[in-house]
Amino acid sequence: AEVKQRRDGAAVSVAVKNVRDAARGSDPLMPAIIDAVRARSTLGEISDTLREVWGVYRPA
Repeated sequence: AEVKQRRDGAAVSVAVKNVRDAARGSDPLMPAIIDAVRARSTLGEISDTLREVWGVYRPA
């Protein structure tokens, strides 16, 4: 909770949007994820964004 209070929320929003855009397109994903981590995005925020784009794998 302390990390979320001290981070730049606007930078996190932009970084998570960039992860979403990279996941939807053909741009490399890892640089966007690294930027999101540097902006102090949480693993949950990044993972939720990827699930939003790709869904969840469910084996048959």
